Amino acid sequence: MSDIKKNWDNVPNWAKYTLYTVLGLAGAFLLGLLFGNVIMWLWNWLMPSLFGLRTIGFWEGLGLFLLAHILLGFGGSSHSGDGESKRCKKKHRNGGTAEKKDWKDWEYYDDWWEEDGKTAFHAYADRMKKDSGTDKEAKSSGVDAK
Repeated sequence: MSDIKKNWDNVPNWAKYTLYTVLGLAGAFLLGLLFGNVIMWLWNWLMPSLFGLRTIGFWEGLGLFLLAHILLGFGGSSHSGDGESKRCKKKHRNGGTAEKKDWKDWEYYDDWWEEDGKTAFHAYADRMKKDSGTDKEAKSSGVDAK
């Protein structure tokens, strides 16, 4: 496991939140540049030749993207309650209790794989190969292996 993953829990919360905020703002800025340019390029390629409309600049393209987002609501999570119905379906599918996973345990996965995982996987693979060989022999002799 890398040193960053091991030491991440020791980083103060204010530093984590500051990093997340800076990365979020940088990501939003870059996505704004991307979407504004893509909308501008598509508009300038299609609309003047199809409908005789004028070409637009970057800010107009970004404005069109934001207007479409507001009017059509694409690209984000909906607040229509779909999430609640999905949670209810999952709850019923699991026999009335929603299965909670402790994702913090995954920080130990790399260490486990190096210590025990490879050996356990290869033992399982060898067992499956042996079982499939037994199944083939039983089928060729006409006896059910199960």
